[in-house]
Amino acid sequence: MAKKDKIHSTTQDFTDIVDIVDDIILFKGKNACCILEISSVNFFLLSADEQNARIYGYMSLINSLSFAIQIMIVSKRVDMGTYLKLLDQKIESSQNQRMKEHLSMYRQFVDDLVKNEGLLDKKIYIVIPYSYLEASIVPGGNPKAAQAQKNNTGGPFAQQAKNALISKRSVIQSQVERMGLMARPLSHEELIKLYYEMLNNDSITVDFNSEDMKNVIV
Repeated sequence: MAKKDKIHSTTQDFTDIVDIVDDIILFKGKNACCILEISSVNFFLLSADEQNARIYGYMSLINSLSFAIQIMIVSKRVDMGTYLKLLDQKIESSQNQRMKEHLSMYRQFVDDLVKNEGLLDKKIYIVIPYSYLEASIVPGGNPKAAQAQKNNTGGPFAQQAKNALISKRSVIQSQVERMGLMARPLSHEELIKLYYEMLNNDSITVDFNSEDMKNVIV
């Protein structure tokens, strides 16, 4: 009987991501993107004038676009188990009786909140794409050079994508800031964390040092 060859594969074989260079994601097929995290605001707590300003700002953003974008909302359940255990430890170690009482009341409040409604972590991102085909349609672009880029595996393409995406990103950032919001590009480490959580985790864990607390809503 013929001996079967072993199948060698990695997790990367099941995703389109080739590499992450600085804050640029490189995909198979010579595509790339960068991602902006957008701050959020409770629209219904704004005055009528502020609501109108946000709406007109969004209209201005859409009308200013000469390229495609993707608005992505990531919503996940929040696992408060670790947070509650840390609260229990704080309560037990506290020497101040009044502090213990306040912490116990707060712990009960969080526990009831999780049981009755549950918590969600919501984050808003704008994904800005780039394709090697854009090199053939920009002024001075060379179709033959663009086709040659398609067959490369990094280097020149990564730099070309980064230059184009930085220009696009600045346009989006300026328009988002006109809406009174903040637009922050995700760093190399944050991009890795984002894709890992999207592919592996259905929930997030919150502790005392978690920066995700600001995004948690009922």
